[in-house]
Amino acid sequence: MGSTDDGRVAIVTGAVSGIGEAIARHLVGRGWRVAAFDIQDDLGKTITDDLGASFYYIHCDVRSYEDQAAAFQKTFDKFGKIDALCHNAGLIDQYSVYRFDYRGKKGVPPKPNLNSTETCYHGLIYGTQLAVHFMRQNPIPGGTIVATGSSVGIHPIGSMPEYCGAKAAINNYVRATAPILKLKEKIRINCVNPGIVATRNIPEVMRVSFDGYVTPVETIVAGYDRALNDQSLNGELLECSLDRIHLLPVPPYSDGDVLKKTTSVYDGLFIALHGERSGLPEAVQ
Repeated sequence: MGSTDDGRVAIVTGAVSGIGEAIARHLVGRGWRVAAFDIQDDLGKTITDDLGASFYYIHCDVRSYEDQAAAFQKTFDKFGKIDALCHNAGLIDQYSVYRFDYRGKKGVPPKPNLNSTETCYHGLIYGTQLAVHFMRQNPIPGGTIVATGSSVGIHPIGSMPEYCGAKAAINNYVRATAPILKLKEKIRINCVNPGIVATRNIPEVMRVSFDGYVTPVETIVAGYDRALNDQSLNGELLECSLDRIHLLPVPPYSDGDVLKKTTSVYDGLFIALHGERSGLPEAVQ
């Protein structure tokens, strides 16, 4: 890989703070043009003033398909192509699933606030569909999608179960879609899974509690670089811890060939859902 990636266009969601800002700044520094989707307009303006024309801020709430569709269209209209989607926007739990405050109460608890799932997982589903649509129209069709997962999507914790579930869903979505997207659309999709990352979003008291175990944001950026540029990677989960990047293996089949067979793509169902054959050589006919 050379010192620059001149001319390529990336969408980065959650691009004006934390990991997303680090990814966006890194890509601009390497010659990419970045469409930055976020809802923090003041920060968007500040970074635009700093980075200039290579950083194109668009107000976009990734929970809204309509917002994303409009932002993708603006990006394509401006740059004439979309080479990469970096779906980084995320949010931890905004409510307590345990509702300890309802102990002893007869009334039904209020509907859960699912903004975490909608931002992390629904946002990726919306973005993937739109990325595929616009990457088909690239001068050379194809592209790359990278999602930000989390180590707690692999090793879940009880303090934020919704976030853990959403990030686990991202990992499986990436692995499920990867073979089809590469075969039919020339699009690779991978997921970078950070541990606790040293950004300004992490409170100081938490940094103290996890002193020595906090992963620098540079490791996450390196994981994104690898996922974007290593053409051999597809459907991979890259777990980032301290200064290390690990490729996570697919879990083994507990019942061998039985489960391998029953979790294979059945082409009849694929045709019913998607309108054509999967094209996968291992598909069950």
